[in-house]
Amino acid sequence: MIRLPSAALAALRARLATLGARPSISPLVGDGGAELDAAIVEELAPLADAMVLMMAADGELGAAERDVVRGALRELDDRVRARHVEALVHGSREALEQLGTAGLAASIARTIGADVARAEVALVLAAAVAYADGEIADAEDEAMASLMSALGVAPERMRALLSALERVDSVLLRDAKADPADVFVHAALHLRTAEDFERLAARGARPDVALPLRLYGAYVHALDEILDTTIEPASIPAAATGALGRLAERLPQHRTPRLDRLRASLAGLAAALELVVKASSTAELRSSHALGQLDASAAELSSFAAKALLRVGAGERHACPEGGFLELDATGDRASLVTRLSALLERLAPTVPAAVLTTMARALERLSSLPADAGGTAAAPDLLPAWVPRSRVLGGFTLVAPIGRGGFGSVFVATRVGDDAASAERLALKVPAYDALAAESVSESEYLSVFKREAGALLAVPEHPNLAAFVTFDARSRPKPALVMELVDGEDCQALVRRRALDVPSALRALDGVCAGLAAMHGVGVGHLDLKPSNVVVRPDGVAKLVDFGLSGRQIRVGCATPGYASPEVWGVVDGGTPLTADVYSLACVAYELLVGAPLFGGSSAVAAFSEHTAHDGRPDGVRALEGSASTRPLAAWLAAGLRRAPAARLDIGAFHADLSAVARALDGASWPITKDSR
Repeated sequence: MIRLPSAALAALRARLATLGARPSISPLVGDGGAELDAAIVEELAPLADAMVLMMAADGELGAAERDVVRGALRELDDRVRARHVEALVHGSREALEQLGTAGLAASIARTIGADVARAEVALVLAAAVAYADGEIADAEDEAMASLMSALGVAPERMRALLSALERVDSVLLRDAKADPADVFVHAALHLRTAEDFERLAARGARPDVALPLRLYGAYVHALDEILDTTIEPASIPAAATGALGRLAERLPQHRTPRLDRLRASLAGLAAALELVVKASSTAELRSSHALGQLDASAAELSSFAAKALLRVGAGERHACPEGGFLELDATGDRASLVTRLSALLERLAPTVPAAVLTTMARALERLSSLPADAGGTAAAPDLLPAWVPRSRVLGGFTLVAPIGRGGFGSVFVATRVGDDAASAERLALKVPAYDALAAESVSESEYLSVFKREAGALLAVPEHPNLAAFVTFDARSRPKPALVMELVDGEDCQALVRRRALDVPSALRALDGVCAGLAAMHGVGVGHLDLKPSNVVVRPDGVAKLVDFGLSGRQIRVGCATPGYASPEVWGVVDGGTPLTADVYSLACVAYELLVGAPLFGGSSAVAAFSEHTAHDGRPDGVRALEGSASTRPLAAWLAAGLRRAPAARLDIGAFHADLSAVARALDGASWPITKDSR
């Protein structure tokens, strides 16, 4: 029987239920398929589930989901008895006769959720399990081919699955008693995908072999992801070299002399490639002797692999390349070096695994463009945080550059994975930061859980000309969840205040836009919860847009809002507040700053800010000062109505917006920044 751990199976089915896709093998039997009993359906269904999950994830599988899928795919290694195959094929034939090809396809599509593409993948997997038995008669083969044809499954897909299984079997038969290092080399030269290495590790009965194979499979998988998701070519050499270095570090030591020798060869190769990747000029490359080290390490690995193939009876004698011909000459002739490098890679191909050759080729691509000396051409330091993956990919997006960092987290310019870097739409991607203030009240896991739940509330916010467009929220991206919004072109109000680039009419226009956008959010019960001048961007056409919805949601929580703009309920000193009342308070703080040209509360620490926000009831010193002049008294009263200590005593956003027009009339003709004597 094919078995999955119960926890993995439960997790897999729960994920499918969330996606609204619950596949089954049962539609294959139609009304005449009693022979395909419940036990067989239960045996095959988890594998179909795994393939459907991969399809449904659209390339954004989380780490836990990926483990579930790999676990299911490894179950291909169990042998399905002939009676199961016969029942499956018989049921398929019956269903074809009763429903016809179109009817059968429609039946499967209905069961899986009107998604024929997912039905195809589930069927291919079920068929692969059946074919793995290797005892299908001609009639059964014909029936299965008819079924695949009815669903439009390409024969190439099935052949690829079967070919993978045959490659694994071939390596298993040859390497039953070989040294782990020899098995490693043989498998690395004959298998191609990470899944192949997982299957081989699972099917073998040798733990000493399984670990190195799984480590190499992880390296292949990492390399595939680097090449598939990186859109900045400059980041590939370091990322690929790093993956090879991790493989060498993780291979077990002191198990067998051959495995130690293999580990040393890979480590030497990775170290040499790292020197190449870090070199800023050909002069630095010569002084580090990186190419000589690369030459010797590649020759050592090739020689070891050629002997390993002979030991398992899987290869001919190969003329391994000798070291000593990759060094740059005194003139730094890069063209000649690239030619010699290409020749070396070609000669290494029979004895060095494809993934290692790919890593070498990618790392050495930059040799052709290295300057003769550094001369100020060294690469600029990477300002991305240390937690950012080497691929720079979070979920379906690639981080391009940091925009800034606030109390909540980090913001980056990002593009969609796979888009052309030159023409791709630029987006704003934000991730949460668990800081000391939040740590006083909740654990990090609780903090992130609340963030994920509340960020999902943005789905209810309608499009509005004064709100940055919501793109997506990916709660499953690793290592952090990501909120992706429109990247608004313009200058934020904090910068405009600092540059003294505002006047009273432009400040009032910006406030009018913020009020309108906020009203749209409040209309569906969602608060922004981080209103401040830097989160109001004025486009070149003068339209103000509210940005950065990383704290938005339907409940107040620890850590929401920036201290200088945080209402008493955010500090936890009053009851009855909501995100909507908190927003009005913050908006009053923003309005004061945009019109007066200085923050209303200037506490230099969280403690100082707490004291300032909780020591007044709508009339802090800055507002009180505006009450001394008839021209600014309406402004003071308007601000006080939004700053009241008790949330219920404040204006709601609709009334606050409506009263802005009276304030604008009172300030007509006033100079900026507003003072009690402005006129």
